[in-house]
Amino acid sequence: MAEVGYGPISVIARHMQLIRDDFIGELFDEMKAEIQGLNYDTRMTDLWRASLTENIVAAIHYLDRDVPASLIEAPAAALAYVRAAAQRDVPLSGLVRAHRLGHARFLEVAMKQVSSLEPAVRVPTLVELVNRSAHLVDSVADQLIVAYEYEHDRWLSRRSGLQQRWVSEVLSGGPVDVPRAERALRYRLDGVHLAAVVWVDTTVPAGEVVAVFDSVRSLLAAELGALGNSLLVPTDEREARMWFSVRDGRALEPAKLRTAFESAGIQARLACGRVQEGLHGFRASLTQAERVKAVALAGGRRGSGTSCGTGSGTTVERVVFFRDLAPIALMASDVGELRRFVADVLGDLSVDNERNGWLRETLREFLVRNRSYVAAAEAMSLHRNTIQYRIAQAMELCGQDLDDPDAAFKVQMALEVCRWMAPGVLRAAN
Repeated sequence: MAEVGYGPISVIARHMQLIRDDFIGELFDEMKAEIQGLNYDTRMTDLWRASLTENIVAAIHYLDRDVPASLIEAPAAALAYVRAAAQRDVPLSGLVRAHRLGHARFLEVAMKQVSSLEPAVRVPTLVELVNRSAHLVDSVADQLIVAYEYEHDRWLSRRSGLQQRWVSEVLSGGPVDVPRAERALRYRLDGVHLAAVVWVDTTVPAGEVVAVFDSVRSLLAAELGALGNSLLVPTDEREARMWFSVRDGRALEPAKLRTAFESAGIQARLACGRVQEGLHGFRASLTQAERVKAVALAGGRRGSGTSCGTGSGTTVERVVFFRDLAPIALMASDVGELRRFVADVLGDLSVDNERNGWLRETLREFLVRNRSYVAAAEAMSLHRNTIQYRIAQAMELCGQDLDDPDAAFKVQMALEVCRWMAPGVLRAAN
């Protein structure tokens, strides 16, 4: 194992280690702003952030310890990210650009430290810094490109991969050779569609994921009274998109479908769009399902009876429909701004703890029941005095005036956002 260095390069490496977290945060924001096509969804964004973090950590380690170029290995998180990107047909050009941008920014910040060194070592240090970083970037980039191309070829060699290519073309919004697409997909595009996204629990072994997909597909086809073939296209090892042809939207009974899904004990979660017609409906219903999934992922786990907060006894909301939370789904594309909105409106009531969860839920029930203490008490199976006490506590924490119509509207909207997206939109308790 290489020894920790003590030369000028190691001084720079240790400075980069000190500013590492801030640097990664700023670099990630810059990448998201400058590179189009990589903000795929919450899961892919998380993988991207993990990949960037491990790449920076590896770069600092390499500079500090002068690891031989022949021993450089691409970080595991970076390999996982490019494989997931390959499965989703994310262009390699965007990944390469992100890699180059990361290298350029890392080198730019590192080179600023050279001026603090003794004049005699500045030029040699600059040369060594550029050479070492170039060796690292080239070696890692080569490994990532090989991993991407191998996974992309493997994925496309399957039937599901070919279907995904056709689905991507249909979803792109451009001209589509509908007859060819229908033959490849074995699915009619001119009917009435319901799209859904299913993702399997991480506790399910990899070898059983396909069986879970099939179970979900069969259950939904039966509950919807689907016409003809349904379409299932995996997007990665644990997630798939589904389309079902139905007679019309009146056949959809969300409560019945949700009960059947949960009664079957399926270890997965499901996000459904609206029933939509034709080629446009094929696309639109999936867009809605993807937005619902973003809300579900941001919210994580919702409490049974305490959906505004976290705490003990939480249960997974297995099936969610766009019609249930359309306004929230439409706002969920920017979770950071939603979090700021919730914090601005709810103040200290937006802090993520169990007590605040009770207070938020009580205040939400109070508002949706026309500010009736009696109705809220009946809905929550609590005493009227308990409701009054909680409302008083909640209003003291948020500092809003419910007699102001504008403030009351904002509070109710913020609480509804919390209902579906807590804890993702809450402030950390510390």
